[in-house]
Amino acid sequence: MQVGAPRLEDRLGPGEPPYRSRGEAQVGRLLDRYGIPFLYEKPTLLREGNVPRTFYPDFTLPGYGNLIVEYAGMPDRGEYMARLQKKQNAYAAAGVRAVFLYPTDLKGPDWPGRVMQTIRRAYGQAPRVTIYPARSSAARGYGVSSFRSGGWPRYRH
Repeated sequence: MQVGAPRLEDRLGPGEPPYRSRGEAQVGRLLDRYGIPFLYEKPTLLREGNVPRTFYPDFTLPGYGNLIVEYAGMPDRGEYMARLQKKQNAYAAAGVRAVFLYPTDLKGPDWPGRVMQTIRRAYGQAPRVTIYPARSSAARGYGVSSFRSGGWPRYRH
């Protein structure tokens, strides 16, 4: 891990999944800091109309009733937002609870608390969560890897 490196890949710790964006990395690190286990891009089969389709949500939170957390990092792009709307509709039709976060949600000094409040509200109750002090990812090993066997999946959305 190289602090201040220009490429995201160079800033990730050895135990972190290969996040696709800085925003996803921020959300993943926040979940890890709060001790919330998650699955990154876990294949999820849903129906889009009458057609079965596999989605790859950014984060699935097993301890929160498989709540899905999606980071929508390009809200200024029409095509991207159209795909995101289809994903939102598929989740809603299947009764899947999901939280969609945007770049503005990760701004300001209080963004971690606001995001956690949004996640807890979507879950419907607040599970017991312990806040761990921030340390390097190498020292911590990012314990979420226990939810994946054979490494992190590398799927496309």
